[in-house]
Amino acid sequence: MTAAHSLNQEWQNWLDQNLERQCDPVELYQIMRDNGFSRTVIKVMMGDAFPASVEEKPKPKSAIDHETLANAPLGANRPDLVVERFDTDRLQLYTLENFMTPEECETLIRLAETELKPSEVTHSNGDDRFRTSETCDFVHIRETFVDQIEEKIARTMGIRLPYSEPIQVQRYDVGQEFKAHHDFFSPDMPGIYEQYTGEMGQRTWTFMVYLNSTPKGGGTRFTEIDQTFYPRQGMAVVWNNLHPDGVPNPFTMHHGMPVEEGKKVIITKWFRENGQGPMFYTESAPAQEQDTVKDRESSSPGKLTHTQQAKNRKQAQKLKKQKRKQARARRKR
Repeated sequence: MTAAHSLNQEWQNWLDQNLERQCDPVELYQIMRDNGFSRTVIKVMMGDAFPASVEEKPKPKSAIDHETLANAPLGANRPDLVVERFDTDRLQLYTLENFMTPEECETLIRLAETELKPSEVTHSNGDDRFRTSETCDFVHIRETFVDQIEEKIARTMGIRLPYSEPIQVQRYDVGQEFKAHHDFFSPDMPGIYEQYTGEMGQRTWTFMVYLNSTPKGGGTRFTEIDQTFYPRQGMAVVWNNLHPDGVPNPFTMHHGMPVEEGKKVIITKWFRENGQGPMFYTESAPAQEQDTVKDRESSSPGKLTHTQQAKNRKQAQKLKKQKRKQARARRKR
């Protein structure tokens, strides 16, 4: 998802130029706030010039505890995993080596092959080459194995399945990419924002797993911190799309770089603000309790999720084809 107000060099240059002209830092701060930047981000961009007189106004307490969400117990149920946090104070970014086994990765690739279709975006800035991969929404595939992977990711994240979207496979062949974007939905895009956040709320955590090792290219580059992760089979890359106060974090901008040799196949799971029941797994919950894909889908009445909308479109197209076929048959009689 591309945000109009990404933290980029153009904004930084504007800020630096106006500070050199000795413009009022409070006015500059307010302009950036009006353009969608959080107080936290502005403080980083302004550095020592940040006006000490600016105090954060208390906000009405949200029903969503974003601070607790920012401290999700990632990897707490997997003592065998090494959860490594990337050394930056700009975003929460982690890697988990060997999160999935080679057998699990290969099985997911095989299951996805028959359902791949061109990937879609909510906003591309008019660039028809913005995202050139293929996607498989696993909501269409009823396999116990897929449910087990869903559960494995959710348990490792520590957030229950009703607070997430179904996992999605993306495949990139040579030359294909997903240009720099955010996973969160930008509030400054009226209509689109309401459409995708109406029931389940904003995207919170992203949990991405590489299903194969790519010989050359295909890295995931976080453009604002100049950090690239290269595809290694089974490795997970996990990040929080929001600040601890719930404001979208522009430092999460990332680029699925072009594959230069071989292919790249990943699965992605996005977690959301809203769902049914408790957000986090608890020790008091029965050991045999399992969230299912069906439970998760039924947790968001009203507006449909991405995958439900895609499924409905597919069914509608099928019905249209059937009607056209029937009409041609009647004309031939």
